[in-house]
Amino acid sequence: MQQHKFMYLKCLLKRRKESSVDRYVTAMRSLEEKARKCYAETIDLSSDKFVEMMILDGCFIIELIRKYGFDELRENDDTIFQYEQILSQLRHDLMLVENQVPFFVLDQLFSMTKTGNPDDDILYLVRLFIDDISPWPEANSQVSGKISVRKVDHLLGLVYRIWCSSFAKMTANRLVKIKEEKIMPISSTSELKESGIKFEKDTQSNCLDIKFIKGVMKIPNFSVSDETESIFRNLIAYEHFFIDNHPKYVTDYAFFLHCLVNSSKDVEILRRHGIVTNLLGDDEMVYHMFNLLGRNILLSPDFCYAGVYEKVNGHCGRRANRWMAILRRDYFNTPWSFIKFCAAVLVILFTATQTVFGVLSYVKPKSS
Repeated sequence: MQQHKFMYLKCLLKRRKESSVDRYVTAMRSLEEKARKCYAETIDLSSDKFVEMMILDGCFIIELIRKYGFDELRENDDTIFQYEQILSQLRHDLMLVENQVPFFVLDQLFSMTKTGNPDDDILYLVRLFIDDISPWPEANSQVSGKISVRKVDHLLGLVYRIWCSSFAKMTANRLVKIKEEKIMPISSTSELKESGIKFEKDTQSNCLDIKFIKGVMKIPNFSVSDETESIFRNLIAYEHFFIDNHPKYVTDYAFFLHCLVNSSKDVEILRRHGIVTNLLGDDEMVYHMFNLLGRNILLSPDFCYAGVYEKVNGHCGRRANRWMAILRRDYFNTPWSFIKFCAAVLVILFTATQTVFGVLSYVKPKSS
């Protein structure tokens, strides 16, 4: 990849008819001290090597997303766009929390290399670049234009804002402060279904917005692919460094799904209702992913789904709903059970009818 980074830099300079990198070196030197402070550990590189790293990595990233958005900028022999597996691996690597380049570095280099195309906007191009790996392919996440670049930490942070900013605005006034030990996890999908709860795919809401309305759980479509687990783990790791009073939207969402999916049967139910799109092929694999994803994670003090949990647990706690759950589990779980139940009811009705007629036939002659 180091060789490919040099190639991208040379192509960039050629396209812009520039003979040297001097102006980029000057720009990066002015940002060097600020950039070094963004890393947890001291970077043991000289000033020249550090500036070289920022230019090579930064130009490679911005050129990659540009070439992805604009076909005409790609070279014919560019192996990245000749093989989908290479592009997929690059997306994976760019989402790793330990691989991040400060976003102000990317933004500076992007501004210095604009093509003149009206769509040559870093927020727009990043959104295009991540569309194929979005866990919410059908959700409305057209919010990138409203994001302030100055508040973005890095590429992973920008992806986080694109996917979470709308939900953050929606939940700002309805978050409930709750102690983690007092959170009562909801039952699995199959258990909730036995309690009379219905599941529906929500095509109107934001990707993270899960609702419970009149016995119906409405969940936007969620796509599970090879990249999904890695994306979620890195977004959760990113949220881990938030201050305690900052909601952790992805962490809370992962915990919610962890509660809903307790077996491959739960995945099957969600898949049949169009809520889960399984690109892994095996429901058991999806179950294991959710099972591992929800372990040992710290929820935010303002749990995003506290209201939904309260409504669901309240529904399941009602006596009538519990009786219906028992009835469905014990008598309506298979067609034969249902037939036997109906037969038993008919026998009881016939017996009762016979008894009534017997009593009537005994009473009437006596009264006459």
